[in-house]
Formats: sequence, structure tokens, C-alpha cells
Amino acid sequence: MNLWQRLLAPLIYLPNIMPLKAVFSAEIFPWAFLYSLRKDLKITLPLAGFLLYITASALVGLNGASALLGQARSLFALLNATLIFFVLMNIKTAEYRFLLRVFEWVFFINIALCFIQFLGLFPQSLDALFRLFIDRFTAEIYGGGRGVAGLFAEPSYASMSIHYYFALFMLNRRINPKSSLGLILISALILFDLFIIRSITGLVMIGFYLASIQRAKDLLRAGGMLLAILVWVVAQFGTSPNAPRSIEAAYDFFRYENYKDPQPWLLEQSGFRFVSVWASYKYGLFHPLGAGVGKWGPASIQAMDDIGVKASAMSFFATAMGAEYQGVRPTAFGAGLMLETGIVGLLLFAFALFPFVVRKELYTWSHSRSVMVFFFFNVFALGSIGDPLPFIVLGLTIRTVFPPEGEPILIEEEGHHG
Repeated sequence: MNLWQRLLAPLIYLPNIMPLKAVFSAEIFPWAFLYSLRKDLKITLPLAGFLLYITASALVGLNGASALLGQARSLFALLNATLIFFVLMNIKTAEYRFLLRVFEWVFFINIALCFIQFLGLFPQSLDALFRLFIDRFTAEIYGGGRGVAGLFAEPSYASMSIHYYFALFMLNRRINPKSSLGLILISALILFDLFIIRSITGLVMIGFYLASIQRAKDLLRAGGMLLAILVWVVAQFGTSPNAPRSIEAAYDFFRYENYKDPQPWLLEQSGFRFVSVWASYKYGLFHPLGAGVGKWGPASIQAMDDIGVKASAMSFFATAMGAEYQGVRPTAFGAGLMLETGIVGLLLFAFALFPFVVRKELYTWSHSRSVMVFFFFNVFALGSIGDPLPFIVLGLTIRTVFPPEGEPILIEEEGHHG
């Protein structure tokens, strides 16, 4: 590894750190894309097809410098998320081990910072400095039922990232999730979700994690136990005036019988997330080539209108600008592809990724299975379109399960597939 790669290594895990935040309004900086610019990047034929297609989609219909900037930003968001995965498929052992060591430092620093923010011990003198690099950074609890965010832009983003960190940490340290240590760490993560980060995303992610580490025959029983614990927690803390947002939302879901018609509740709790993803998938089916990379603004408004949800009725989805509305990019990589590149773009991406994720060993070992569940959920349902972290963790996981020739295979060594 050269010095440039060593300097970038911790930053690929921290996409919300923006050195040029005052210039660009984006939340994600392309650290992973910069890390991927190397001579040993091997581009497969399916990947080449995907890259050529999205580049052509970005170039079609250019109209002025402002349009060029917007389309370039959208294109780099796609490249930032995906290229790093294909780099990690071919890194040497020394670089692989270095990235795992760096990852653990980033993980521990984020956990420590979250506790410092939660306890109100973060130096106020540094608050303004951190805001120069991290959008919406706060030295303390966000308030309104929301918790802290560490080195991320908001609690929900932090929560998603912390769960990826946790899953990779458990894999890297070979910790059996059903051992005493594993159960202690999982319990600590649940408490961290509920009372430190306080994000609804955390409840969803920990639910997926707990389900993913179960054997198929134990899934129903484990799900029943988890549901019972969740009901008890919601009943105990849901009425508290300082209840975490995740618990308060779950309490209101049952108190006001939102389960009878969950769509308004989903729209309220998820902001633009749920509706943007839903509308984008439908848009991509009826517009096979999509709206074009960078043209998600008007397309997202049309997509939402097509499913019967008006932008004018959702202040958190669209910002009023006179008589016009500015749309929002869907919060999932797959949904974003459907909106901007249509079903053609999504299929090309799937063809490029398929050979790496189809191997059954990834789904027979609990550690890798949890990463696969996280990855597919975040990429196709709830995530951030330019976020490289799901692809980074997936790449390191595959590299762990399928090491280069001459290195021992982890699953066979460990001898458990649960």
C-alpha cells in the first residue's frame, strides 16, 4: 500500500466527513472513489457494461454548466458506492489486514464519541470545527427523541453504520453470537440502539441481525421471543416523556391502531424515505431507461405523483420554491438506479454483482449471512445511494470467507455454519 491509500483507509468508513462542505451540499464525500483510483482495479465485463451505461445516461441531454455539475455529482455517487467493492475483491493480504485494523479503530472511536456526546462531555469549543466537516454535527443529543450520531450526519445514518461495524467486528474477531461474549455484545448493541442513538433504523437493523444469526428451524421461536421483549420494552418506556424516538414510534403504532392502515404511519415516520423508494421502483418499471443520471429531481416528483402521493402535501419530501418543488433522491441504491437508469440500469448492476453474491457459503455461516441480509436490505430498501459502507463491508466479508489461494478458508476452520 502507498501512503495515499493508508491516509484514505480510515476515511472510506466515514463517508459523512466532508472537507469541502462549504462548497458542496452533499452529505457523502467520495473517499471510496478516490481509494478506488488505482492501476490494479480490475473491471469485469459486466461491470464495464454497467459503468458505460450510467456514464452515457449522465451525458445524454446535458444542458449548461449547472446541469453538468448535478449530473456529475449523481454519477460519482454511483461510482463511489460500487467501485470500492471490485477493488476489495482483488486486494493483497497485507492491505486486507490493514483495512480490518483501521476499521476497528474507526468503530471504537465512533462508539466512544457517541458516549461523549450522550453525556454532554464533548468540548463546545470544537463544535464549530466539526461542523465545518460533518453536516448537522452536534456535540450533544439531537433532541426530539433522537439520540447522537458520532461522526455521521444524523442518528439514523449512524445507526445503520454502527450495525455494519458490529457485524464486521463479530466476523473479524470470530465471536460466536450465541456464546456468552456474543450475547453480551448483542445486548450492549440493543441498549446502544434504544438509549444512545435512539433511531428507528436501529430497531429495524437489530431485528434483521438477530434474525440472520438464527438457524432456519429456530427462526420462528427466536422471532417470538424478540417480539415479546420488544412489546415489554415499548410498554414500559413508551409513555415516558423522554422515550427514545424508536420506542415512542412503536408505542404510537399500536396505541393509535396504525397497523390497520400502516401507510400514513410509514409516510409520517420515514419522511421521504418510504415513499421515494416505493415510487422509484414503479417509475423504473414504466420507464426502462429511467430519467437519466442526475435528473432525479423532476423525476422523483413525477414518480410520487404516479403513486398518488402529492409533493405539495409532504413538506418533508419536497422543499417549496415559489410554485415549484425540488425532489429528493430515493434513499436506496437500487431505487435510485430505477429512478435514474430504469430497470436496464438495475439489471446491469445485478449482472455485475451476481457472481460474487451467489455463492452459498455466504449464506450458511451466521456472520456472513448477517452482512448479506444488511446489504440487500440497505441497497434495495433503506440506505443512501452514494454510501460505500455496505459495499465495503460486503467486500471485506467475501474476502474473509473466500481468501486467496494458499490461505485457510475461515468457515472450514471454525467448523460451524449456524
